[in-house]
Amino acid sequence: MTVILLRTLIFFVLLNFGMRMMGKRQIGELHLTEFVTAVMLSELAILPMTDADIPLLYGVFSVFSLCCLEVISSHLCRNIPALRRVMEGRPLVLVSRGHIIEENLASSRISTDELFSAIRVAGFRGIDEVSYVILEQTGALSVIADPVCTPPAAEDLGLEVQKKGISHPIIIDGCIQQRTLGQTGKDMAWLKKQLKANGLKEKELVYFCVDDCDNISYERKREK
Repeated sequence: MTVILLRTLIFFVLLNFGMRMMGKRQIGELHLTEFVTAVMLSELAILPMTDADIPLLYGVFSVFSLCCLEVISSHLCRNIPALRRVMEGRPLVLVSRGHIIEENLASSRISTDELFSAIRVAGFRGIDEVSYVILEQTGALSVIADPVCTPPAAEDLGLEVQKKGISHPIIIDGCIQQRTLGQTGKDMAWLKKQLKANGLKEKELVYFCVDDCDNISYERKREK
């Protein structure tokens, strides 16, 4: 039992390292080849974890080899367009200018109900509000609104809007994010000054953020 537990721990660390090495995303964003690799990794890890007769190094070598193969194939696909089309496919247009392309819908094995469900999930009431729906290589459906149904932007109205950039979380759950603090061009002296000016303590904060225009936002933890 102890041997199996130790092997499980080793492969847990190894698989996490391998997936990080491959730079993978969420499961819903994986390409087909990436998903197949993930399934194979789990299968390769299970055998040496549960069977003490299989040398541990066999499993480690198999997992490492598969991770390296995936990294190599990813680089090849990125640099060789023809190979990328074979391995990853191409985006497929399911709706063009508000009209369903039935042959593409059939070839992708997506039902009309699924198509309308994706349109509703994207926040539209129906296909009449949609210009394009595209099936991406990851399997996700991208829904692009009809310009007529798109709310006017500030630029369309001739309004000047101050650009705030993104909000940088400098404190999360009471812990200072030193790397993020450095990326904003601030230092600890600036942070302490801001906390003091607002009567705050880092440990009592859920978050403390600053945007590119030095606007600050924060939230205190609720008292239990």
